[in-house]
Amino acid sequence: RLAVVTGAINNGRYPLKIQHLTGEIERVSLKAQNINPFLKPEQEAKEKSRLDFINYSSDAKVKEGHGRLLDQVLMTLRYAVNMMNGGSFYEGEWESFMRLPRSHKSVMMCNSQLFSLYTLKPSSAGYRMPDDKSILDSTVQSLIDFEDNAINYFGKMAAYEKDGRGGKLIIRNFVRAMKSWDTERISGEFWIARICKSGTVVVQKKDPDFREIDEIELGDVFLVKGIGSQVGEQVPKSQLPILTRTTFLPLYDMLVYDGLMIMDSRFPMTPALKNRINAHVEKAVREETLIYCGESAKKGLWNEEPPEHVSDLNATKEEEEEETITYEPTPSQLRLAEKIMSFAKDKNYQGRKEGQAVLVIRKLDFTREENPNKVVGLNWMYPGRDESGYDMDFFFFGKWPGYTLDELLPELLKKLKKMDEIPGLFWMCEQSLVKPLKDTLKAAGDKLGYSETLIVQWYPPPSVEEEAYHSM
Repeated sequence: RLAVVTGAINNGRYPLKIQHLTGEIERVSLKAQNINPFLKPEQEAKEKSRLDFINYSSDAKVKEGHGRLLDQVLMTLRYAVNMMNGGSFYEGEWESFMRLPRSHKSVMMCNSQLFSLYTLKPSSAGYRMPDDKSILDSTVQSLIDFEDNAINYFGKMAAYEKDGRGGKLIIRNFVRAMKSWDTERISGEFWIARICKSGTVVVQKKDPDFREIDEIELGDVFLVKGIGSQVGEQVPKSQLPILTRTTFLPLYDMLVYDGLMIMDSRFPMTPALKNRINAHVEKAVREETLIYCGESAKKGLWNEEPPEHVSDLNATKEEEEEETITYEPTPSQLRLAEKIMSFAKDKNYQGRKEGQAVLVIRKLDFTREENPNKVVGLNWMYPGRDESGYDMDFFFFGKWPGYTLDELLPELLKKLKKMDEIPGLFWMCEQSLVKPLKDTLKAAGDKLGYSETLIVQWYPPPSVEEEAYHSM
């Protein structure tokens, strides 16, 4: 609940308006020491910030069971991203991945694609996963399959009242929260403004560009919870506000961060900007616009018992029928594909192997404004090597929204001849071309009597998480 001081102190008491998550409004009068036990005498003045009188029903971080479950779920989702990419980001097993530091490069790389692939049907983008389920749906199903064990482990660690006796609803509640992350997560740049008893106050930086102090646009103000520790507690108070890149996820009637936070020390903090941020926080508290939960929670999503899990992300009959329709290449496309497959046959390509090159086919930017020359990069890279293992070429496409198969095929052939080998993966940003390219190469291979399959997968456009990773 949110409590706001509505008037001056009277006989040692403050008048408060309390807004519950249910929408109910309650007006009370409380002594100052009952509102905030850490209230300093000089803060009792009427003109001082009302932020000190905010009181929420939970602590500055989620309870232990929820923190551990959240961390394990997120790491499982990240490993599923790795599996969809054929182990490109991490070559070890799930157990060893779970033991990695959360700041490890492999974890960060998997996280950069997590929500781009979150609800994606794998086969629609050239990926292979059991039962062709999205990483969200497969992870949810795993949680439900082992629900009793999970309740016994996580549910007994100080569960919330909403989780029921013994935490019997904790997994169902998490499943419902997970399904809101795709649309309700909040990613980007934020200033950690204040560390409070009830959470950490952060201010969104709306414009990603570096601008003059007076031109920086400040966005929403959030109160967020930590997992194992409070968000930003390691930052000395003298260094606040400090800019970070992270993602906030709705969980119950709170916002929590995803466990990965990148401090951005490149942005200079000045007294003028600090004053603007502090005033922006004060205004949000005064006008009651501080955000502390997701949209679903505002609508009462956590005021009722969660429903039984029913997978709503499986392929529809129409999707399954569409997947069986084979793309028919034009004669010119088939001729170029035959040259590619003939080259693969001459190189004795026998499927993807560890350490093989990856060919990334990606537009340099994804808007007309940022990529006015319509440039596509062909980046040849070897997983695990440093920058010396990269080779970049470019080509231009004719018109938006992007390059066509006719434009791509001759460029692929030139790149393969230049590198004199076949990559283990063709990783391309045009999802609509994944199946046509696969079908065209297969048709060419069949015509040549060559049965090996060249692997083609979708490489999602850069997410906020990916941009944060590459800004490190």
